[in-house]
Amino acid sequence: MSDRHEGAPPLPIFDVRKWTLRMAVAAAFAAAVLVFARPWDRPLLIVPGAVLAALGCALRIWGTGHLAKNKVLATGGPYAFVRHPLYLGTLLVVVGLGLAAGGPVVLYGLLPAALVVYFLYYAPKKEKVESDRLRRRFGEEFDRYRAAVRGYVPRLTPYPGRRGRWSLAGVRANREYLIALSVALGLAVILLRYRLHG
Repeated sequence: MSDRHEGAPPLPIFDVRKWTLRMAVAAAFAAAVLVFARPWDRPLLIVPGAVLAALGCALRIWGTGHLAKNKVLATGGPYAFVRHPLYLGTLLVVVGLGLAAGGPVVLYGLLPAALVVYFLYYAPKKEKVESDRLRRRFGEEFDRYRAAVRGYVPRLTPYPGRRGRWSLAGVRANREYLIALSVALGLAVILLRYRLHG
């Protein structure tokens, strides 16, 4: 499975000419978290934060491996349990990095601000845009799926109409490896700052 990026050359992670506003905001937020990180303030949060961020990356990789944009309605893999596994994965990454970074500016300023923006702007906007697009593209099939699978709270049992298999091509086509690499780099910086401070 692949999406509209099939056959495109790899996107250099630092090629800012290709960045969207969303990518620029995410990069600015990540940079601020790393600048204001004080993992030595709350060392007990480093491991749980890293685990949450890793789970978020894993969920996104699992999801993009089942994603074939505009070709097939994704209902397999994590989509059988939750409609927005990529957005849920992003939320886990943001919370995980924030916890691992520690420090009052991150824990009491940047992280709460990010959550407010996520829940009051980003998630509702994405829900509307994605739902409208998928309804136009897949009609009743999407309406049945949407009625059975919640956006962010996973089902206990998989969606009965699920289909599709995981594919590394989907992960490559959606360039999910760049997200995982960025998160790993961020966690490495946080750990390095913790070690250097000690």
